[in-house]
Amino acid sequence: MTYVISDIHGHYSRYQAMLKQIRFGNEDMLYVLGDMIDRGPDGVKVLLDLMARPNVTPILGNHELTAAVCLPWLMKEITDESIAALEAAELGALSEWMVNGGSATLRDLRRLSQEDRRAILEYIREMDLYAEADTDENSFVLVHAGLAGFEPGRALEDYGLEDFVLARPDLDGPCFPNRYLVFGHTPTRSLGSGADVIVRKGRQIAIDCGCGFGGRLGCLCLETMEEFYA
Repeated sequence: MTYVISDIHGHYSRYQAMLKQIRFGNEDMLYVLGDMIDRGPDGVKVLLDLMARPNVTPILGNHELTAAVCLPWLMKEITDESIAALEAAELGALSEWMVNGGSATLRDLRRLSQEDRRAILEYIREMDLYAEADTDENSFVLVHAGLAGFEPGRALEDYGLEDFVLARPDLDGPCFPNRYLVFGHTPTRSLGSGADVIVRKGRQIAIDCGCGFGGRLGCLCLETMEEFYA
């Protein structure tokens, strides 16, 4: 089976509970639509687990993007002294990361070896901006945040990074006529559901059920369109 989750936000125990609930095995495939880290306590632990699984495809989220911007100049040694020596632009990026829940991620990165930090940075850098998946019944485009500036017939490779990573969805706007767009980033409680549940409207499916904000971790099975929650 093929499963999609998003916005784990460092909640390793819920992530593991979801894998157990769906009975995720070696024959299955899991797409994780970004924001695996930050806010929750164990983002690095989530990343290390994902990295060890060949049947997981990660998609870049805005939190991974921010981490990838900050990590290269924190790579030599993450200490209070190295942070204090940062220049204004670097401090601005680091401050943005901290404001958005990056302190737990940075704390855990400081505990890792240089080799493990480099491996995590490389893993993030290799994340795709989108994925396409097909089942016997349906076709899907899987992204972190949606597709800003959607135009019918526009090739996916013609969209920019911000279109995939920072978009805010318009559930009443145009979408693919014959494919589902599945995304996270915006908690579904703010999309009219009033609850932490997967929201479907037309060909758009929002699956960020607020795990990073005290809500739930949602999961969608693409073959059956069944929903799971942890």
